[in-house]
Amino acid sequence: MTSTPLSDQNRRFVLEAVSRFGAGDIAGFTELLGEDFVSHNPRVAHDPTARSGRQAFADFLSGPGGAHLRDATVAVEHVLADGDLVAVHTHVATPQGDLATVDIFRVDAGEIVEHWDVVQPVPDEVLHPHGMF
Repeated sequence: MTSTPLSDQNRRFVLEAVSRFGAGDIAGFTELLGEDFVSHNPRVAHDPTARSGRQAFADFLSGPGGAHLRDATVAVEHVLADGDLVAVHTHVATPQGDLATVDIFRVDAGEIVEHWDVVQPVPDEVLHPHGMF
């Protein structure tokens, strides 16, 4: 993977979004999403005929499904950027327990337009000395 101006720009943009999210600034985070934002998270309800993808994701984050995330702290561990795709590996500490997450964002014209995520609880004990991060 070679660094390009577009990759670097999108990397900085996504890190700004993750920073807002980690600070609990849900409104600031969602303003960086495109109107037709698509979330591939199966827990985010979205009927495109009823509301925009951005609104669906904002509703998820501000509703019961996102409650544990609103009080979380987020530490970025790794970032990979390749053109319009940026992957961020984070340590998310929630009141209910820690999570290891990988979020993949697609950026287009200065907006996050698509998102995939993989979320894994951090166990109390791991069977190796490498840790989760």
